[in-house]
Amino acid sequence: MAKRKPKNHYGEGSIFYSNVKQKWMAQINVGKDENGKVIRKSVTAETQEEVKVKLDELKLSIYTGKFVNANTITFSQLIKQIYDEKLAMNEIQPQTYYRTMETVKLCKEINDIPVQKIDSTAIKQLLLSKVDYANSTIKKMYIILNQCFKEAFKRKIISDNPMLDVRKPKSTKKTKKIRALTLDEQKKLVEVIRNENIRYAEQMLISMFTGMRMGEINALSVNDLNINFNFINIDKTISKGEHGEAFVNDTAKTENGNRQIPINETVRPVIEKIISEYKATDDNVLFHTSAGTLIATSVVNTEFRRIVNKYNIQDKTVKGDLSLHSLRHTYATRCIESGMPPKVLQHLMGHSDIKVTLDTYADVFDNFQSISVEKADSYLNQVGLAV
Repeated sequence: MAKRKPKNHYGEGSIFYSNVKQKWMAQINVGKDENGKVIRKSVTAETQEEVKVKLDELKLSIYTGKFVNANTITFSQLIKQIYDEKLAMNEIQPQTYYRTMETVKLCKEINDIPVQKIDSTAIKQLLLSKVDYANSTIKKMYIILNQCFKEAFKRKIISDNPMLDVRKPKSTKKTKKIRALTLDEQKKLVEVIRNENIRYAEQMLISMFTGMRMGEINALSVNDLNINFNFINIDKTISKGEHGEAFVNDTAKTENGNRQIPINETVRPVIEKIISEYKATDDNVLFHTSAGTLIATSVVNTEFRRIVNKYNIQDKTVKGDLSLHSLRHTYATRCIESGMPPKVLQHLMGHSDIKVTLDTYADVFDNFQSISVEKADSYLNQVGLAV
């Protein structure tokens, strides 16, 4: 029989077979009573599948606040209820849920405090203690705090929303701008990849010559590469699970991330080599670590930075930092330099809006515009129309 695997985290639950009841059981922590004692609810069924359905129904009922005293529900409990429902209703993807739960951990100063006892002063102190984090992290925390207390006010758990008196602080951390590789840096990197034994070389080349996100590349299956019709299908990405493990998320990063991009002649030899060397796996995913696990973006980023430093690829006189994302920027920059229209680039990059494309590569577009004006001036001179 299956062994019981209890989980202590609020709202998650555990499924096990009870030899006493001769049935499958599920148990879940639904909060604490006024004395701080954990409140547990149990359901039983004849099969594991049936008890799992009952557990899911119980999780949904938790969101209504039925099992948690409004006077004692804590910040972490309430925010988890909110996101449990979002996940159950398919309003968010699993990776968004897990990222949110990681951000909630940063709010440790108030996580176990009842929502009713948290005032604006406590929230301000929390946010001010995080100003050495990146602006993006502070923004995520601020959003979560707003969602929690807005919901608490809606449920009448609190009579006043303390967030109305709280502003989002700015980070003291200096933001490093990630830039594209210059032509010389790109040539040097390609030369290193060709002549040295570089881990994740194929993924780096694909990103550099297609603009694909590394998570999209590492999630590719052999069926996504269509040599006959000359396209790469992109409809999933690698995400991080609850415990930091990599998994294939069956949806792309954004709605516009679902796309098909052409296999250009530059990257074709790389794709053909990958297909010719592919050995069938249970998950059909093309890329795995030496241990057979899926590859997270952070792992490839570490290798990229090692290469940049070891082979002195970065030109220190050029402003900006290089990271794995620079490969994607490099592809977009070369496309703009070649005269590609922004709308075409938007589709290739999987941007949700043309504004994202224009804003992200504003400097490159401005530079290209200046070059185009110079060409127009030269043409006017050639045809004798200069004043």
